[in-house]
Amino acid sequence: MEYNEDVFSSIKESPMRDILHKTTSILQGRGKVISLREHSEEKACVSDVRKNFIYLASEAQHEEEAAEPRVYIKKYFDSASNDERFCFRVKGFFYVNHSRRLMKVDYCHTLRINLHWKAKKSSPKKTVTMA
Repeated sequence: MEYNEDVFSSIKESPMRDILHKTTSILQGRGKVISLREHSEEKACVSDVRKNFIYLASEAQHEEEAAEPRVYIKKYFDSASNDERFCFRVKGFFYVNHSRRLMKVDYCHTLRINLHWKAKKSSPKKTVTMA
């Protein structure tokens, strides 16, 4: 069997990635926490991405008018240590029928991204769109 060196020279090595998934019950089974964590090391930066999904169910007597989910966004950049952090959180609730009972499910979804840039120059240029 003959190998073509040109084919193998164009393949990039994938970065080292560690992924952790965890599901936990809370408050005597009334809620769940689902956590995902990914850590990767590349040439330019080290990234740590965390996703958390929290659900908490409680019995409701009647349905309230559903409000818009609340969205929180935070961004931080430290040019001295070349650390960049981003946090995106959404909180809200919805209703479900379970065994002929009305249940209100409160949720909180969180995305956290931590980047450490190895080079002394700042992170790559980003496009900004203002709505």
